[in-house]
Amino acid sequence: METNEKELHPEKSIQIIESMIQRTKSNLHDSSFYFLLWGWIILLANVGQIILSYIEYDKPYFIWLLIIPGIIASAIYGSRHGKKAKASTHLDRINFMIWMAFLVCYFTVIIFMKNLDYQIAPLIFLLAGNATFLTGIVIKFKPLIWGGMVFLVGVFSYFLLPGEYFQFISPIVIILGYLIPGYLLKAQNKKNA
Repeated sequence: METNEKELHPEKSIQIIESMIQRTKSNLHDSSFYFLLWGWIILLANVGQIILSYIEYDKPYFIWLLIIPGIIASAIYGSRHGKKAKASTHLDRINFMIWMAFLVCYFTVIIFMKNLDYQIAPLIFLLAGNATFLTGIVIKFKPLIWGGMVFLVGVFSYFLLPGEYFQFISPIVIILGYLIPGYLLKAQNKKNA
């Protein structure tokens, strides 16, 4: 019995895997948009809530409604760029599922936050850090891996430092965990384009 399949040499296997990772990296060029969009939204909402709290606005958490335009912008951007993608790789699908799992966990936390005594910041940081870290692993991009670790440090700081410090640590975590890796990803992909 003959087989029509060609034997795959280890060198060729490695080349195929590397080309798939490179294609995924170029497909994820557009994901820098999400890191930057959400990094800025979260940073603005976080700092805005701090400012509104200091001026004694009675509902400073309303500033988090900024996520609604972010969700709309993400959906529109994802829809438009999903149609333009040259090819979807297995790693693209894995990365997509990582972020869908993050969203399911995020909305579960939001829905049940009353039961969590509204202390959701460390949970959100844990989820965002996990997804950021795994995205960095998938595309072999160290700034995202480090960004995910920064979120984990933020979680530890939440539990180890007095609560009033977290409002000042949180913006630093967003800048180091989302914004800087997002800009570095964008720059790398511009360079590779």
